[in-house]
Amino acid sequence: MADRAPEPSRTAAPDLTALAAITDAVEDGAGLPAVLRAAARALDTSLILIDRSSSVLAVAARSPADEQSLMRDGEDVVTVELKVADATVGNLRMRASERPTDASLLRLVSTLIASEVERVHAPERASEEAATTFQREVLEGRLEGRDQVIARAKELGSDMASG
Repeated sequence: MADRAPEPSRTAAPDLTALAAITDAVEDGAGLPAVLRAAARALDTSLILIDRSSSVLAVAARSPADEQSLMRDGEDVVTVELKVADATVGNLRMRASERPTDASLLRLVSTLIASEVERVHAPERASEEAATTFQREVLEGRLEGRDQVIARAKELGSDMASG
């Protein structure tokens, strides 16, 4: 009888069915509050989503007291930085629990949330960037003549034809 090598120990994989509600919310365009509620269920914890300007975007807390504790960033609160590529798009605050959250599940969920935050805010940032570029072009004299200024302003939704 041949000796068999012992089977490698296997760690339990996270339950990926918990992610279905998150992906459904993202696919349906249900918004950040729905995505965060689904994430809170998947991670079995309370969550607060804060953007990079420190504005609260969504809350999924089990109680008002839990929400207040997360807002104060208490001792039992874990903050996860949300990044897309190299850009920080916000923070996810969560209640630290006695049962640690699976690291791979937390990473996957936080990446989904970060991507949704970026998707939601991308048009707003693009508009701000276009307006800033227009102002710079006007102030630096890079637009030639009144007609070009009026045309560029119209592209941004401003009517400057009357002065």
